Amino acid sequence: MGLIGLLIAGCTSPAVPPTPSTVVPTYTPIPTIPRLSYPHTPTPPHSHVPAVPTSRPTSTVPPTVTRLLPTATSIASSGGVTITVLYDNNAYDERLETAWGFSCLVEGPEKRILFDTGGDGGSESEGGSESEGRLLRNMRALAVDPQDVDVIVISHVHGDHVGGLAGFLRENHAVTVYLPQSFPESIKDATRDAGAELVEVHGPVEICEHVISTGELGTLSSAPWLKEQALVVETSRGLVVITGCAHPGIVDIVRQAKTLADGEVYLVLGGFHLGGTSAVEVHSIVEEFQQLGVQRVAPCHCSGDTARRLFGEAYGDDFIPVGVGSRVQVAD
Repeated sequence: MGLIGLLIAGCTSPAVPPTPSTVVPTYTPIPTIPRLSYPHTPTPPHSHVPAVPTSRPTSTVPPTVTRLLPTATSIASSGGVTITVLYDNNAYDERLETAWGFSCLVEGPEKRILFDTGGDGGSESEGGSESEGRLLRNMRALAVDPQDVDVIVISHVHGDHVGGLAGFLRENHAVTVYLPQSFPESIKDATRDAGAELVEVHGPVEICEHVISTGELGTLSSAPWLKEQALVVETSRGLVVITGCAHPGIVDIVRQAKTLADGEVYLVLGGFHLGGTSAVEVHSIVEEFQQLGVQRVAPCHCSGDTARRLFGEAYGDDFIPVGVGSRVQVAD
């Protein structure tokens, strides 16, 4: 059975699909493996929703923690850190396709990191012909070369975050893939069979210098198998926390990031898993963010319109309304 065929029903999506947001001009857009199956996050009603070559075998790398504290100097590149949203259900760049899911590219650290792969990896027919998925089409529209990616980090097993992995590995299998240890063995095997190096993540682990994974978080009683990792990037301005769906709780993830990296949080970007959450609850979460010292926020994907609106009201100019094609720069 292929990689994507093993996905379990995903996170609850908002009852009303996100609507395209108007984005401030500060953040301008830049001008498959046999087909696998994964648990899929249900697509919101009326939303636009819109396979591994054989190669070198590699061994699984055991999770290690070589450094969790910030180094003396944060990301030393002159451009700081750039995060480009490649797949999202919120519109931004009209050239790109929106679909339920999330993926972003992190540049600036020593390795280029693809965080999550969206929900559509295309397909490969028995005759060998392929159809390219939305992730790769959006990358090409943004002039992002898949061959430039060094590392893939998958937050959790839902299909709207891992569904594009198969198609990407058909394009570039010379990558290291960090999967939560709780993933089904067949997904891990298919990743290895694609020729990628696999790292199973349980505890916190260093991805590369200045970038760590929180390790597997979450103990949902309704889904004890659902674990999720988030990405923490150290910058000269503080920590950048990137989340896929924040199933373990967005506040808990932020707290974990602060503890692991022993620093203050400059930006939290990604899915906050607040679609359908009441305004009262969202207000409380906003207050907790402020108490934790989070300076800027960029909720997208499963965050929900209410949360995006209330975070926007509370954070003002420090709210970044991202969507597919947004580029967020954290300058040194």
